[in-house]
Amino acid sequence: MTPRPDVSKERRAQIARAALTCFARKGYNNTTMDDIAAESGLSKGSLYWYFESKETLLKVAILSFFKSSFGQEAIAALEQLPTATAKIRALAAEMATLGQGAGGLFNLFLEFWASSQHREEAAQVWTDMLLQYKEIVVRIIEQGIESGEFRPVDTEGVVWSLMAAYDGLAAYIMLIPELDIAKISAAFVETLLSGLLVQEGARRESSPLGERGP
Repeated sequence: MTPRPDVSKERRAQIARAALTCFARKGYNNTTMDDIAAESGLSKGSLYWYFESKETLLKVAILSFFKSSFGQEAIAALEQLPTATAKIRALAAEMATLGQGAGGLFNLFLEFWASSQHREEAAQVWTDMLLQYKEIVVRIIEQGIESGEFRPVDTEGVVWSLMAAYDGLAAYIMLIPELDIAKISAAFVETLLSGLLVQEGARRESSPLGERGP
């Protein structure tokens, strides 16, 4: 007899997507496990087979959203770009897209955090994601400094400011949906890069080629 395929990973992803849809539609507090079961097309018993509680489901749904939006494939694509400048521009475009879709998720997390008895645990989920993305951007800017493309800066300070700006945009988009987040992002990142980039003349002077020039 052919063994039955293991579909647990697909089922968990299916339930997480359904949960996120319900949370975005009705809010965390107003969503029930019955709602999620109906959205997923599975029985409520199936939900509890894979997830012990609605809180657990929200944490998994948030992580699934961010991993699908900015996971290993996106990071690998960044690594293929030739310069730190190109990586920052691509990252900014990705973050703008992410912010456009994550505004409701940010609000959802705040609702969950405010009503949860496990606030420290909930905050840790968000903190872990922030630290993961912070390290990615820090590495990009440090690579730019090492190559002579960027001038020396307080790397972590710049990165936290960058991330805070996009978190702010995600919050603003909930209040002002007509904001052109892509245009705002482009203006912001070009201003940031203008402060990071070493001037071309200074770069030539500091390079071995520049030292050997006429």
